[in-house]
Amino acid sequence: MDNVVATPRTALLAGATGLVGRELLALLLASQHYRSVHVFLRRRPPDVGVGEKLKIHQVDFARLPAAFPQVDDVYIALGTTINQPLQGAAK
Repeated sequence: MDNVVATPRTALLAGATGLVGRELLALLLASQHYRSVHVFLRRRPPDVGVGEKLKIHQVDFARLPAAFPQVDDVYIALGTTINQPLQGAAK
């Protein structure tokens, strides 16, 4: 089978600033399979770049917007960061 890309897709990524989210964002932006990537962030960090393919939405995750962008694929990378120990973790 050829490596032909079908119609480019649109992705939504929630949690693009953590360990996993940063890597996933880089992969999505570099992929020829996606024409645009929407990102939901609590606050915009200075190191998240801008570009035609990247659409940033600053949101309150406790009060998500009523209308979401129309997307084909959704990726969730929300969670604790590596710097925050899990409650009750072995010492």
